[in-house]
Formats: sequence, structure tokens, C-alpha cells
Amino acid sequence: MRKHAATIVLVLLAVGLGLWLWIDRDRVTEGERKRRENSVFTAWRRDELLRLEIAHEGETLVIERERQREPSGDPPAWRMTSPRSERVDVQAVERLMTTLEFASVVRRASEGDGLGFDPPRASGSVTMGGLVVRFALGGVAPRPEGAGYFRVDDGPPLVVSKELAQALLAHSDTYRDRMVIPYLARELSRFEVSHPQGGFAVERHDEHAFRVADAGVLAHRPSLEKIWAALGEMRAESFPKDADVDRLTASPRLTIKMTPKEGGVAELVVGEECPGHPSDVVVLRKTPTRASACAPKAAIEALFVAPGTLVDKRPFSVAMDEMEEVRLEWLAGDAGPPSPAAIGRGPSAPIAIEIARKGKGFHERAPDDRDLDQGEAAAATALLERIAHTEAEVVRRGGGAPFSAIARARVRFGDREQIVEVGAPDTYGRAWLRRLDDDARLDVPVAAVRRLVPRATSLRPLSLLEKETRRPTRIILRCGTPQELADTGEGFRFVDPKGYDADGSIVPLVDAILRGRVDSWVSDVDDGSFGDTKDPCRVIVAFEDGNAPLTVALGAAGERGVYGRVESRPEIFVAPASIRDIASRIYVSRASLRTDPARIESVRVSYPGKPAPDPLDPSALRDAVSGLIADRVVAIGPNAKAGLRAPDLLIDVSVAEGGPARRIACRLPERANDDASLCTTDAIAATFEMPVARLRAFLPPPPDASPLAGDGGSR
Repeated sequence: MRKHAATIVLVLLAVGLGLWLWIDRDRVTEGERKRRENSVFTAWRRDELLRLEIAHEGETLVIERERQREPSGDPPAWRMTSPRSERVDVQAVERLMTTLEFASVVRRASEGDGLGFDPPRASGSVTMGGLVVRFALGGVAPRPEGAGYFRVDDGPPLVVSKELAQALLAHSDTYRDRMVIPYLARELSRFEVSHPQGGFAVERHDEHAFRVADAGVLAHRPSLEKIWAALGEMRAESFPKDADVDRLTASPRLTIKMTPKEGGVAELVVGEECPGHPSDVVVLRKTPTRASACAPKAAIEALFVAPGTLVDKRPFSVAMDEMEEVRLEWLAGDAGPPSPAAIGRGPSAPIAIEIARKGKGFHERAPDDRDLDQGEAAAATALLERIAHTEAEVVRRGGGAPFSAIARARVRFGDREQIVEVGAPDTYGRAWLRRLDDDARLDVPVAAVRRLVPRATSLRPLSLLEKETRRPTRIILRCGTPQELADTGEGFRFVDPKGYDADGSIVPLVDAILRGRVDSWVSDVDDGSFGDTKDPCRVIVAFEDGNAPLTVALGAAGERGVYGRVESRPEIFVAPASIRDIASRIYVSRASLRTDPARIESVRVSYPGKPAPDPLDPSALRDAVSGLIADRVVAIGPNAKAGLRAPDLLIDVSVAEGGPARRIACRLPERANDDASLCTTDAIAATFEMPVARLRAFLPPPPDASPLAGDGGSR
């Protein structure tokens, strides 16, 4: 018996302590008073908060804890039970509770009749377990600004901060749930919008995607995300009066139905403009619980979309940077139909290409097991970008109809994969794809097919030329105006046509050919469909060693660029469209109209058929002549000036030391919004495009200026 005595004593002490704590739970302990000596509330038991009541101006706000804990294990949620029963704005309630918990005493006040407690501006109670603390907010204290008198239970009066006073006087709308949308997208099995002009509906396809209900094909994820974002923005900016809600939503502009995987269907209607809030409209949630709000009009407008705009036209409903593994596989063998060349496959094309991301690069699994080098990795990135941005012109449901595939493409991302089968192209350059995920059939151009079949050039580095280090000495242009320029060590000079100075901008063209990059390699072979024979454009570069000149042929526009190939090689590339533009330029010096100001003796300006202008500052005119650099050369040769109308502006320049005088003739734009003038000179057979701004110094003053002088315009 003795050996159990100590245990019995400890048990009795524990029971006694527990009994004391149970009896004392509805009182403020001395320990709490000491710890919160300067706090307004001498006890605050956050874990035991059950109820908050605040009454003021004829309204009683009651916020209570739900009885059941959250599924996550968090404390039960707060709910408003007065003046209406609905969910609360959790953040607003937490801010209120924090304000009460950390409210401190500004100063102690003396008892008296002028403290405003009869009646108080606000009164209420906080329930924490068995402890109920009552309080009252009296009148406004003289200092500090906005402070108020306050009393807790029967304690002495206190002065509290403006922040606490404002929190207790806030309208109950402050704590109402501002989200009128009851479900998140991940909780939905169906989402439907209807309005007098139409509407749309999407249904759950799997855990990651929706399909457009009427079309029966996958919905475009980025478009859906805009809709989900619009729903997220349908937060209450304010709240309409309960008496007005039904009237303002009697003829809804929009009806939303949300069917969750579990739970009741939500129905919301969007009505008229919120009174006093012209940028908001009234939204009424009818089910599963009633709530109303004034939500932004802009969020509502995003829901007026046609079903067709929600159809996913991409072969793969995944962004490029989400693609972790890609496999392209050829199924049709070596013989047609179709001819492998028709879809970009050459004799050395592999049966399959498979790559997977590895760090910042890629690892190739097929046809070889190796890491891709930097150039190949860049090509892989470009290929994935083109696949991700491929879109069909037509998407329709397959309905289980048979499909004959010549190739298959597979993309893996996370724990998911999508497979697309590739059909043979027709004689019009179109082909059908089958997206296995939803059996959709996608009508695409043959350019899209070439991206989805394995080619020898699928992962070819994007440099136009590899390891070309020879010095170029001659360039021949056969794009538009024929030109030939040579570099004998002093820069490029015109060989044909003769008599022209070369423009320095020829150097970027040479760099673009020798060191430029293509957008992608799109075909192993030239099947004649890329347009380099119908509209020939060729750039020929010869080198210092006299061996193996290089010819780049540019063809038709396509795939957001221009097709091309290096002659004597079969592969086809797509380059930026700008390369054809710069290959078609006339490389006569754009400075052919300017004169060094140090050599100018005089400048004379005249306007054929108009009075002579007043004299202007000679130094300003010299500077203007030295700045006559054209934007481009329009034409050269004997017929360069053919078809030009009579000039509007003549600029005669005399130079020092007996040099030949020069005349520049310009045709000003006929329309006020045009900025380009056409200028010629008697020195060379060429027409230049000159911005009007560079001719401004030579133009007559506006009509409201002083009259022109009649002295011949000598300057």
C-alpha cells in the first residue's frame, strides 16, 4: 500500500488541478491580468474564441464559429448569423479579431457623466470558451484624434485608439463574404453560361481538362483560365439593398450554372447596374445559398464568349515550357502514299526521334542515346515552340471514325501524356490530325505535319552555315534590281552597275548570310513547293580563296518567315522575312545627295511655279544639305527617274574650288499624312526616298507667315 501512496497523491493533485481549472475557466485569471496589463481586454484566448457580438446604430453583428472543424484540421470556420446568415470574409474577420486582441489602453479615464456610455455608441461581447467578456464603446475622447471612451465589463473607463473605435463601428457588410462564386474550377463537373444572345457550356473531361459541351472536344486551357480569372474578380465591391436585389435581377443579362463534383448546383444571375455604382452590376446567387453583391462589369463581360472560341485548336493542350518529353515516330514505311518528301522526310530521316529535358538542355533517347549539344538544344527548343503554337483551322469531333496514321507524336508532362496521330496530306497541302485524348480531328497545313514527323533536320542547329570562316570578296544580288559588289581590301565597291558608291549597309547582309541564324529547318528535301523557282531571289557570295562560292536561294513566304535553301544542298529552312527584304535592297549609298558642309559655297532653293522664298541662315542650310541621307534607294539606272512627276522643290548647291554644281529635285508627298519624298540628283541615275523632316529647312513657311520675298531666293 505504501508503494502506491505517492501515485495516488499525484493523481488526486491532477484531478484537483483539473477541477480548479474547469471551475475557473469562466473567469479572468491573475496570470492573464499580469501578462496583458496594458491591453484593453485583460484576457484573450484565441484558440477558444466562439462568438463575437457587436451592436450599434440599430444593427447587431454576430459572428460565430461553425461546430465542425475544417477538413484540413484547421479550427472551425467563422460564419455570420446576424443580421443575416451567410459566410464571412475570413480576412476581414481575422483583422477584426487581431485588432481586438492587440488593442492597448491609450490612457485611463476618470468616471463621469460625459463619457457617452448612456447609451453607448456600440456594445457587445466576446465569448471564449466559458468566458464571456462584455464591452461598450462610449463617446469620442478629446485626444488623441478619433479615440473613444471604452469600458470592459464593470471595469473603470478607458481611452482606446481610433483603430479600435472604427473597427467596432464598421457596418456588417465589412465582414460579409465578398466571393459570390461558391466553387473553384477544380471542384466543377460542368460550367454553363447563358444569355439572350447565346452562351456556352464546358464539361469535365478529366481531372485536368474540360471539353466544350456542344463541340465534344477539348476546351482551350488559356481561354478557360481567363474565364476562371473573371470569376475570381467577381468579388463584391459593395452590396445592394436586400429589398432591391430581386427587382434588379428580374430580367438577367447573364445566367451562370455551376455543377460541382459534389454538392448542390449553384445558379447565379447577373442583373442591372448597381444603384450608386455605375461600374458594377448586381449579382444574385440563388443556390445553393442565397447571396448578392455588386460585382465589376468588366469581370462579367469576359463571360460573353462564343463556344467556338473555347475550342482547343492545338494538337497538344500544353505550353512549350511544360513539355518534358517528346517522341516523334514514323509509321508509314519507305513508300507512299504519301511520298516522304512531301512531308519533309529525306532518305536519312530516322524512324523515331525522342528527347527529354535535362537541366537547361535536352537528352536524346532516339535515334541515339546522347546529350544534345548547345546548338541542337536550341533547335529542340525552337521545334517545341513551333509544335506548341501549331493551331488547326478546323476542329471537329471524331465520333470514333477510323483514322489512318502515317506518324505519331507523343508529349509527356508531369504524370500525363498526350498522343496525336498524323494523317497523310492531300493534294491541297492539308492534313488531318487525330488527338487521342478526345478523338478530335484537326485540319492543319502540311507545314504542321512536317513538325510532327521525325526528320534528319528536326534537331539541326539553327546556324545557316556551319563553320564558314573564309573572307567574302564578292556579293551578287539577284533579288529585284541586279547588283554586284566586290571587296578588294577597301570595302565593297560596285562592279555592276558602274558609277555608284556602295552603302555601308551591305555589311549586315553579308553577316546575315555567313553568320545568321534561321528560325528553323523545316524539310530534309526540296519537293518544289517552297517557291524558290517561281519568284527567284538569290544571294551569291564568293570568297578570297576562289573556291566554292555560296548561293542562298530565298523562296515563298511561309510559317511566319520566308523559305530558303543553300544551293547544292537539299535542306529547306525558314528565315525571318526581313532577310528577303535586305537582300532586295538597292545598295547604292544613301548619302549620295549630301555634301560636306566645308565644301559648300552657297545653297539656292526654289519652288517651280511658286514665288521665291525669303532668305534663310546660310549655315543652317549647309547643315541641312549635309544631313540629306535617304532612308532607302528606290531605283537606279537609266529609267530610275521614269514616271516621276515634276519636282516641288529644287536645291542647287555650289561647291568650292570650282567643283561641279549639284541640283537636287524632290517631289513632296501629295497627302498630308505621308512622310516620304522622292528625290533625285543630276549627278547619278537614282531615285531616293527622303523623309520630309530632313527637307524641313528647305520648305516654305506656312501660309499664315509673312509673304515670300521676290529676290530669287538666293541664300
